[in-house]
Amino acid sequence: MPTKRDYYETLGVSRNASESEIKKAYRKLARSHHPDANPGDEGAEERFKELTEAYEVLSEPEARRAYDTYGHQVPRGGGGGRPGGGDPFGGFEDIFEVFFGERSGNGSFFSGGRAAPRRGGDAETEVEISLQEAAFGAEREVNVQTIKNCPVCDGVGGREVHTCGTCGGAGAVRTVRQSLLGQMVSEEPCSACGGRGRIIDVGCENCRESGRVSEVVSREVKIPEGVDDGMSLRISGGGHAGEPGAGPGDLYVRIKVTEDPELMRDGEDLIHRMRVSFVDAALGTEVAVPTLDGTTEVKIEPGTQPGAALNIRGEGMPRLRRRGRGDLKVLVDVMVPTRLTAEQRELLKRFEESSGDDTYNGTGASFFERLRGVFR
Repeated sequence: MPTKRDYYETLGVSRNASESEIKKAYRKLARSHHPDANPGDEGAEERFKELTEAYEVLSEPEARRAYDTYGHQVPRGGGGGRPGGGDPFGGFEDIFEVFFGERSGNGSFFSGGRAAPRRGGDAETEVEISLQEAAFGAEREVNVQTIKNCPVCDGVGGREVHTCGTCGGAGAVRTVRQSLLGQMVSEEPCSACGGRGRIIDVGCENCRESGRVSEVVSREVKIPEGVDDGMSLRISGGGHAGEPGAGPGDLYVRIKVTEDPELMRDGEDLIHRMRVSFVDAALGTEVAVPTLDGTTEVKIEPGTQPGAALNIRGEGMPRLRRRGRGDLKVLVDVMVPTRLTAEQRELLKRFEESSGDDTYNGTGASFFERLRGVFR
């Protein structure tokens, strides 16, 4: 398999070339090597493909940074082009139209042309939930400030309108000229109607002829089980209205999970710090531990050491869009009294004297020394 040429070398630019320099170099080379401009040249298509691939990567900032770091080994989209895959021009004919114009049925090319109506912008809001709601899901009503089509004029901008006579409602006018490539047709927005294709006779006072109004919309948001702090939920079509003929944007609901006083989240697991007295740690006991569902009894074995971790399977967070739950990890904090009465001190000393070194695994450290070593 032949080795790929360096993308900068392919376009004939330096590695620190600006975006405008890369674009200028590509436009110049694309005109020269496009198959339509080189009839009978079998190598033109391959050269054009190589140029287009180089431009797709170097014209995209993130893709260019990745290429500068990893070279041709960088993972790329499924279509072999920019991240996300697919040819952004849709093929040789489309890229030719970008530079020379749109090809008509009789072989001429249109230069310019109206852009497609733009999709509405995305809206964003935030909802705050508890750890339990994050675990088991919830439904919340959110209020979102959005831009909508004016209900009085249906987004037209006027209560009375008529079709523009200059462009016939197309919103653009075309002029024809001859060139070396044949007949060229340029298209520009109609100056009479501002590219809208209609003339407003009686303006809409509700939207001040803009066709848009701002309003607060209430929406019910279903929060799935297992969401984490910082995640965003996308509600398709819940954003701002698009231009006439285009759809609305989306609504993104950012999740904020409040801290729980008893349970700390660690991915799919939960952590609880449990305090027990040094007597209970030495003798053993049973304690109630908080869970998402209530409480559960945990057995503290005799001789449990400070910092010991107990694992309770299946008592953690539900897995997002998967079956099962994580674990609950109980960390044992052994509490040492800071004040002792004379009687208590005497009893502990007598305990230490009667225990001998074997009680402490032959370390030779006294009871109080060991406690000070652990909790200082």
